[in-house]
Parts: sequence; structure tokens; C-alpha cells
Amino acid sequence: MWCYVVHVMSESQTAADDRTETNRFDAQTTDSLAVTDLREGDRIDPALVAQTMDLLGETRSSQPDAPTLQLAVATITHGLDDVHTAVLVDGETGVMARCSRHDSQAAWSQQEADWKVHDIGDTPTVVDAEWDGADYDDADAEATTWAEVVLGERAHGHDDYEDEIEVDGRTIKMRNPWECETATGTLQLE
Repeated sequence: MWCYVVHVMSESQTAADDRTETNRFDAQTTDSLAVTDLREGDRIDPALVAQTMDLLGETRSSQPDAPTLQLAVATITHGLDDVHTAVLVDGETGVMARCSRHDSQAAWSQQEADWKVHDIGDTPTVVDAEWDGADYDDADAEATTWAEVVLGERAHGHDDYEDEIEVDGRTIKMRNPWECETATGTLQLE
């Protein structure tokens, strides 16, 4: 005679930290989603992501069961590009995720249309920085400070800085419209 023991884990025991497989978070089944729930390789339904910080916490539809936008794009994405890369934030935890996805018109499958998580962290670091319009002794430190301030504020739900930040793969490009400075480098989230 065989005896099977089943152990039921609570939600806190099945935290994202313990996961080894990747998940897809979709608008129909995900009640709540924070960047801290994500792991590298996870996929996020675009319906859960606000295109601007102003829309964070809003719904995309007037339907009563419409999902709330739980994450926001904190960097510029260009609508005419086939592939989008962005830093996503939830506006509360200060944690960021560098993600990419194919435009819905260019995607061959739902998997390509979803945001795919590449990096997660609460501290952005810029390495191999090159400056245009400024000369700094430690270019990487200046670019990192700039990214920490602007992305850090956005990761906590504030959009006070009008600095333009674009991400293309691992490359980050930051433009300060007031001082005509531009920095380009490699973004790492730690």
C-alpha cells in the first residue's frame, strides 16, 4: 500500500524568490503584480503595462472587470519600432525591470508580443558612458548618478524630471533638454 503526502504551500512560501520556472502574467488571471514578483525570463501581458507614468493604477477600459495598469514604462519607446525595450516600474517598491517586446503588428505570436524580463534591480548602473556636450573626469559615475536620480524617482511613482531616457537592448541614452547634455552607455540593474 502506497501513502502519498501532499504539502500545501501558502502564498508567502511560493514567493517569486523560490521559483525556478518562468511565468506569464496576463490581464485575465493576474490580480496584482509588482516588479518584485518577476524573474528573468518572465513574460508580462502588455495590457498590464501603462505606456506613461500618469496612467499607473488606471484601467485601459471602462469595463468593471478591466485590469488595473500595475506597471509603467519609465523610458521612451517609439511606436514605429518593431521591437521595444524599456525599463518598467511599479511605482511603489523602487524596483525596475529591463524588458523588451515586439510591437503587436510585428509579433508572430503572443509570446513575442509580451514584455520579456531581462534584468531586475533597484539600482541602475551605467558603464562605458560617453558624453556629448559635457566633459567629466568620471563619465560612468556621472551617468550612473543621473540614471539613479531619474529612474529612481520614476520607480517610486514620481515623474518630476523631464529628462529623456531611451533603452535599446542594454544601451541607455539619456538626454537633458535643459542643459543640452547627452550620455550613452550600457545599463545594468543591480
